[in-house]
Amino acid sequence: MAQQKEYSITPKNVMQRNLPGKIGILPIILILLGVVILGTLSFYGWKILATAKKIQFENPSRTTDGVSIASFFPKDKRVTLRGEDRGRINILLLGRAGAKYPGQNLTDTVMVASIDTNDKRIGFLSLPRDLYVEIPKTGLSTKLNSLYQYGLNSGQGTLPLESAIEDITGQPIDYFIVLDFDGFEKIVDTVSGVSIDSERDILDTHYPDKNYSYETFQLSKGWHTLDGATALKYVRERHDDPQGDFGRAKRQQETIQAIREKVFSIPTFLNPITVGRLLDTLGDNVKTDITVPELGSLAELAKAIDTRNPARAVVDAWQKKSLLRVDHAQVGDVTAFILVPRAGTWNEVHRLATDLFSADDQAKRDGAITAENPSILILSRPEDAAGALRLRQSLTDAESFGSVTTLSFASFPKRDRGGIMDRTGTGKPYSLGELLKLFDLDLVTDLPTFPPQKTDSPASKADFVLLYGDTMKDAFTSETTLDQTAPGDDFSDYLAPQKRR
Repeated sequence: MAQQKEYSITPKNVMQRNLPGKIGILPIILILLGVVILGTLSFYGWKILATAKKIQFENPSRTTDGVSIASFFPKDKRVTLRGEDRGRINILLLGRAGAKYPGQNLTDTVMVASIDTNDKRIGFLSLPRDLYVEIPKTGLSTKLNSLYQYGLNSGQGTLPLESAIEDITGQPIDYFIVLDFDGFEKIVDTVSGVSIDSERDILDTHYPDKNYSYETFQLSKGWHTLDGATALKYVRERHDDPQGDFGRAKRQQETIQAIREKVFSIPTFLNPITVGRLLDTLGDNVKTDITVPELGSLAELAKAIDTRNPARAVVDAWQKKSLLRVDHAQVGDVTAFILVPRAGTWNEVHRLATDLFSADDQAKRDGAITAENPSILILSRPEDAAGALRLRQSLTDAESFGSVTTLSFASFPKRDRGGIMDRTGTGKPYSLGELLKLFDLDLVTDLPTFPPQKTDSPASKADFVLLYGDTMKDAFTSETTLDQTAPGDDFSDYLAPQKRR
């Protein structure tokens, strides 16, 4: 991937901190950039142009010289957007705290907004801030939310983070947009607040403020019109929600919808002062590598996109079928909370990203696997028995599979890669395909000789036999030990690049 330095609609602060893998305010900014421009062009062309000129491109191959309203909306030819040739534009949406907050460059909101240019749909794939990832081309690892800071420190901008996201999702990243806390607050205040319906009383005595301390956030059950600062607390609050991150995600989505309705209401569009302030907010609080002509093409495309029914997917670790699992990295004397792929590879996340607009297909596959009711035998060496048991538990938790048994014996040969033998003669294709993708297995035709089993035993009757290999050791393991001591607290939470032992 060619290096692309960031150039900005000048930043100041981003929206959600400590909101791993959930839908944030950033998607509304993407739509704002398009629909507000289109809907107000005839009245506010000069203001739109002034906002566009605030974009400062550091990449010498892209420039704003000669920018005009005509360049935004060329009559005869629109600029082709990256990703249009494959029918899907992927925009990395990042939320950072900003200069006024601790951990100002930690991107604690990380999402990929995908636009299906064929069916004119938009979807959002959310990734958690604590995801433990490799820093491309370094042999080091860190938390996902630290990669933007790492890129700034190393003079690479968003490139390391974009490359990591591509590895995680299997999707090319075409553009990025960064928004900060102040931008979120100002948007809400500009539209005179947003109305939300709190389903419960909220009392969070541990809400982080700007001065490296904590404050109390309290909100009663029922309808409220929230100003920007209170709305930010409402979408960030996480300590007093019985549903944890899921409850917070629901609050975020409700708030986004409320902001969307307010921004796109007729009173807002007919108020030149309000529209001007919205454009100023965008100009002062957003970073992007989308050029001015590309913004025009994106705005044109936005007219046809269904924004009321976006596809949504969250990569998390909080349910039985979640694709991640909780782990801990021991960094010197500090134990860091991290999330890693449950199967040891990103294969499942790749599929989720690929199927973002076809969730029904995944549900059908799950149903087909359940109907096949596959039985599985895991063979391993005695020293790998614990790992085999973890695999068994995970497959059992997945619920789609039938019975899962393990068998360890001394004569089992050491394998570098895991393998699978299909005893059904491809009679259960959905189950076979799922297992192959889940663990990146080799398809084998011969099994090692293992102790005789009774003819009616699970081992003798299993549909599939998994051969445990070293590539499967990272699946469902726990405790990661790292080399260095890195700072970490509730506010900065920056994990310096680490080398695993």
